[in-house]
Amino acid sequence: MYCKELQVNMDNGTILSDKLDKWNSDLARRLTPNNVILSLYIAIGLLGNSTVILIYGFKIKGNKEDRYFIPFLAFADLSASIVLPYNKTFCSIFLLLIIAIHRYLKICRPQRKQMTLKWKRFAMCLVLIIAFALSAPMSYFYGSVSFKNEKENIVGLRCSRLKTTHVLTIIIVIFSFICLYLRIGYTIIKHFKYSKTQKTYNNTEKPRQNNKRKGVHSCSNGRLRNMDTELKSLSSNEEILAGSRTGDAKQSVFMTCAKRRKQNRRVVHKITLVFMLITVIFLICYIPKVIIKLLEARNARFWEEFSDSGRAGVLFLYRFFIINNIINPVIYAFMDKKFSRKVKLFCKICS
Repeated sequence: MYCKELQVNMDNGTILSDKLDKWNSDLARRLTPNNVILSLYIAIGLLGNSTVILIYGFKIKGNKEDRYFIPFLAFADLSASIVLPYNKTFCSIFLLLIIAIHRYLKICRPQRKQMTLKWKRFAMCLVLIIAFALSAPMSYFYGSVSFKNEKENIVGLRCSRLKTTHVLTIIIVIFSFICLYLRIGYTIIKHFKYSKTQKTYNNTEKPRQNNKRKGVHSCSNGRLRNMDTELKSLSSNEEILAGSRTGDAKQSVFMTCAKRRKQNRRVVHKITLVFMLITVIFLICYIPKVIIKLLEARNARFWEEFSDSGRAGVLFLYRFFIINNIINPVIYAFMDKKFSRKVKLFCKICS
């Protein structure tokens, strides 16, 4: 009798094991497209972010103040797109927040104290510490949850988030992004409007100045001769000539400085727009994951309620945030001319 019961239990165990193996195989097969996409993410992230590190870190010379954080962001994105540990993901998020604060000071508070190299390095260390502090207790926030297959009447286990702390952290960071970049965007738009008004004003003033010059040229010949005599007498005075040359030199320096300031301001705004676009793409890519995490927290059977194909689609949205880690090199290529030129030159040398 005992042998028969043991045989029945062994048969049931074999049947259950076969069902579980079949279930795992079906799940793996349906997730193959997602795995292919992840492989593409890895390849693109490796190539693109490595190029960014090479160009911004070693090829672009001169003042790198506005581009200081780009190689570090590329390194964080490279790590996150390849191995995807949570501390690397948090590094990218908090580094973007530091960049937003840096751009806010540059654009909205240009006359006040800015981030020095010392503070930038301190901010980088702070990012690493916070990212590690949030990712270290990951085993506490995640665990195994039962997952039932209604069709086969078997129960498996899946990894799931047990706490909502990280979601709340990300929501706070997203809210900070929105506040900072709304203020930055408003300031840039206001500056562009002012520049446009100044350009219109200068264009209307030029004809008036030309008319005044014509009035001077239409003076009588006698007055012109008198002016010519006065100029000749002045030309004999070396001190006045030296002063005139000094004045011309000062005017030339003033014009050069004004032109340089205008160019620097244009570069600052261009780099700021690059970072704004990067942050907008981050929000677009990360918000689906945040929404799914919130729904998952409210409904313990969230993943079980989908069909296998539906679950694969939701998983694609859940992993869509990885796009944020691989798209940045494309943005630099289109919006940063210096980076684009260096990439083209590097490709010519390699070919």
